[in-house]
Amino acid sequence: MITGIYLFCLTPAEPLPKIAGKGIDGEHPLFIEAIGNVAAVLAEVNIEDFTGPESQEKMEDLKWVAPRALCHEEVILTVMEQGPVLPVRFGTVFSSLAAAVEPLRQRQDVLMKFFQDTIDKKEWTLKGYVDRPQARARMTVARLAAEKEQLAGLSPGKRYFLEQKIKGAVDKDVAIWLKEIERDILRVARKASVGFSECRLQSRDVTGRDEEMFFHGALFVPDGSATVLQGITNEWNTRQEAQGLQIELSGPWPPYHFAPVL
Repeated sequence: MITGIYLFCLTPAEPLPKIAGKGIDGEHPLFIEAIGNVAAVLAEVNIEDFTGPESQEKMEDLKWVAPRALCHEEVILTVMEQGPVLPVRFGTVFSSLAAAVEPLRQRQDVLMKFFQDTIDKKEWTLKGYVDRPQARARMTVARLAAEKEQLAGLSPGKRYFLEQKIKGAVDKDVAIWLKEIERDILRVARKASVGFSECRLQSRDVTGRDEEMFFHGALFVPDGSATVLQGITNEWNTRQEAQGLQIELSGPWPPYHFAPVL
């Protein structure tokens, strides 16, 4: 086995965080390396799990990845409970401790500024869902009602084609309506957050919901505003429930979407 160094996250070295347990392989213990004013949370791993011909197959195997990704997240959350944390992407491995330390030693100013800026702030995820069939049906009825008089004066054949044209235009109506709803969600969310990052929409297979996701964003929220944000979310859902809309708030999380690129 060729040993490498796995990096979980970074945090201020003062005070030095307390960490115990094993790394993602369940064998090598976690340890902390102080690098100037920054502390790195690390563990040894088999470097061949992450590089080489067999690593790609492992990274595509959910049974292999899932428990290791969960361990990765749990370690970061443990550190987050003790102070500011800069989470590192799953699978970040260095050939040696020296290789891990050197780039971090060169970025002390960037890292310390990040920690200063993120004191008492956390990331929260906001997802918006819509019952699209319900929305289409509602807008179709409205469109047909508006064209009622014109439809009544047409022959059956012309009436049919106009009805189909109207129904086709409804998809555009729904898209415009959802854009307006997105702007409303952002307006509401920014009342209790200091940063926003747009995230990729997830399919129903991923969310496990019947409704379609149309909004997905990460919010950077001061700890004192988290309760306010939860209240705002609940109020919004109460107002919009009849229209088949819901926003889902989850967190707090480490600031994945607000960390500097190293």
